[in-house]
Amino acid sequence: MAKYNQELGDKLDKEFKQLKDHSKDEIANNERFLTAVENKLGIKHPIDESVSLEPIVQSKFDVPDWEQLKNEARANILYDVDYEDLLTSDEIANAYRHLDEINEQFAKKTGFKKGDLIFLVTAIALQCTRQYVIGPWLKKLRSDASADDEKGRKGKAEPGWYYVATENILTNSVPFDATAYGEADSIQDFLKGGNHRTMTLGHDPLLGWIFGTANILTSTLTRASWNLASAHVKYQPGRGNVIHSLADIRKIFIACKERLFDEGLEGKLAVGLGIIREAIHLKSDIGTKSSLPIPTIPTASPEFAKELARYGIDTASVGTEIGLSALINALISMVHRLFYDESVDDPKLYEVRTRKILLLSNTIASTSNVIVTAFTKNPKILDVGGLIVTITRLVSDVRFICKVKQEFIQSALDVHFQGIVEELEQMYKNETST
Repeated sequence: MAKYNQELGDKLDKEFKQLKDHSKDEIANNERFLTAVENKLGIKHPIDESVSLEPIVQSKFDVPDWEQLKNEARANILYDVDYEDLLTSDEIANAYRHLDEINEQFAKKTGFKKGDLIFLVTAIALQCTRQYVIGPWLKKLRSDASADDEKGRKGKAEPGWYYVATENILTNSVPFDATAYGEADSIQDFLKGGNHRTMTLGHDPLLGWIFGTANILTSTLTRASWNLASAHVKYQPGRGNVIHSLADIRKIFIACKERLFDEGLEGKLAVGLGIIREAIHLKSDIGTKSSLPIPTIPTASPEFAKELARYGIDTASVGTEIGLSALINALISMVHRLFYDESVDDPKLYEVRTRKILLLSNTIASTSNVIVTAFTKNPKILDVGGLIVTITRLVSDVRFICKVKQEFIQSALDVHFQGIVEELEQMYKNETST
């Protein structure tokens, strides 16, 4: 409708201009003719000032209703109309100039103040200290830790297959800690290619809650591989738990399902104890010398998980890096918030400044760490946890800043258009009062 109305207005304006120009020409011709006649006859045509200038004939026309106008607009405008179609080039240029002014206002209000730069430098210094001082020190402490987390626990002989008695779930050593082999040829070198923590899904910090619990309930272990190859684990006097023979992953989960749904309260208790046993084992392993692999990495590539572990990149180190990096960010954020002055700053715009400090400090620290790691060719100093935190902040902080900026622009435009509306209303009042 707006575009159709604009085209009609332009058409009428053009016709009016043509009519006006034509009228001027006719009047000029008439004046020349009258002047020539007056000169020839020697008379002067008097002007009768009593003649009314009001139009003798007033035009009458029917005003079309809204539906008729809409149908005419649809019939004449056969394409989608954008705002640009309704504006002239000067109006569009003026709109972009106004938008640039609003963007400059936002940049000025969210730009770093003198105090913010102090926070930025402090945050960068703390992140770098964590990367090159605290991180290596914590890894050294872990290197002196025990490699055995389950001293005193023994595997026990179990009757039957795919079953561990409820009373033995918490006391048995977990089956996926077994590294010795039985006599069956089919299971020789079953865990070849890595240590038992990178090769078994029971040690995966994420997948272990499913596969590790199932292995504990059925005295089996499942290898980190695309086909989920599994094996029975049996206790042999003098040797402890050994990888005995091949098992079926389908039967492992069928046994767990039947125990949970078909064995009443005791079956549910057994599954609950299996989950608790998995939690105890993961907690005890995470602080040992080899710790636990990065979640899901062993399933995709046990060899890569082994290589990461060789450079000290495991769940303990990455988790510690993430925790310390997040702690520094939280500390900087809280202290910066203490300097907020509600009489001067808008709360959301102030938070944008806080997030800019954290985002920039994390990015600088992570970028410098990658450069130093590449320059020294020492993967052991790579701050994987810090990189994860930085990437997370890039996503969350940029989204937040864009949202606040959009709200700021919309608010400024609302004020601008409200001023235009008030001006039009005032013009209308002036016209109607005269």
